[in-house]
Amino acid sequence: MTTIHAALEIGTSRTILAVAEAENGGRPRLTCHAEIPSAGVRKSQIVNINNATQSIRSVLKEIEKRQEAIGQNITLGNAFLVVSGPHIAVDQFSGSVQVENSRVSADDIRAAENNARMMTLPKDRELLDIAECAFELDEMSGIPSPLGMSGRILRLNTLHIHADSNRLQDARTAADGAHLEIREPLFATTCAADAVLEDHERKNGVLVLDVGGGSTGFAAYCDGCLAHAGVIGVGGDHISNDIAMAFQTSAAQAEEIKKSEASAILSPTDATRARVKLPGSSALMESRTISRRALDTVVNARCKEIVAILREQLEDTDLITRLHTGVILTGGGAALKDLDVLIAHDLGLPVRIGRPIHVDGLENEPQPFALAAICGALQYAHHNYPDKSMSFKDLLGGFFK
Repeated sequence: MTTIHAALEIGTSRTILAVAEAENGGRPRLTCHAEIPSAGVRKSQIVNINNATQSIRSVLKEIEKRQEAIGQNITLGNAFLVVSGPHIAVDQFSGSVQVENSRVSADDIRAAENNARMMTLPKDRELLDIAECAFELDEMSGIPSPLGMSGRILRLNTLHIHADSNRLQDARTAADGAHLEIREPLFATTCAADAVLEDHERKNGVLVLDVGGGSTGFAAYCDGCLAHAGVIGVGGDHISNDIAMAFQTSAAQAEEIKKSEASAILSPTDATRARVKLPGSSALMESRTISRRALDTVVNARCKEIVAILREQLEDTDLITRLHTGVILTGGGAALKDLDVLIAHDLGLPVRIGRPIHVDGLENEPQPFALAAICGALQYAHHNYPDKSMSFKDLLGGFFK
């Protein structure tokens, strides 16, 4: 039987919808996806429900059109929601239990796991995920499996990832307006990490940096566990806005020149490349040029701000010396020229661009790293809902055109 899942991301820059299939428990395969520029979204948060709904309707229609092209005339009915933005927070929480008979049993482990999930969130917060870290037994820490060990107090450390419930409800309302049901919200950065990481990278220490339009998410893994995560409220759109303000261009021009000409680092340029041609806002207006050095100075300043905030987070948690694998970049912002070079220099760590490795169907994608989060959501759905995955008729709300 073919199992099918869909995932939706309502980002600052783009709205993406993707569908994946798997045969009899095999690897999920991305069979169809579409994206359009977002409307009604600012800094990773919906600010206009009607406009956001229209974006979702538009991307739904595009999916239907592409499915029709391969002979599957369908209407999507539900999807997992990929969530990002500075409203997401991560808190540490521990659950402990007194060990019966001085030797850790399976019941003791279950009790510690249950207690670690008892953290109470404020009413305006909604839980996205609980990441289990290593166990502690008395004064000994970093224990992956304490079964059978001797001790008195067993403790399990966890990270609780949660979001502003009002922001999630706005996303559900926008999706409802497009007749798309949200099944479950998922944190974009851990989704991206699940899509691009190998087990040995998690064990050796690695940082995933998911660079979006309105924010930048990060997730650090050590000894096979999530050690720290969060969101920095600065992303690719801030760079575009800086360019627009500095050189008095339109938002569209700034975005185009960022993608085609800008660099995150300042490097020597020869005289023939000293200036960048900036198209006029209309065919009747003459093109003008701007200094390439000035352009890169603007971009470099914003990128260094992101890395400085990130470095502070890593140093506060004493993680920066434990990231032996280095940094893996995902998200649309990873396409910025020389961003990997700047991060490698400022953090003193190796950096590479991340490609989803656990979802098939990306062979012809020019920028697979930009789809890491949504691929991770599809992967999550495939692994966690294998018995609840649906046929096309169920997934699509029971309506065929």
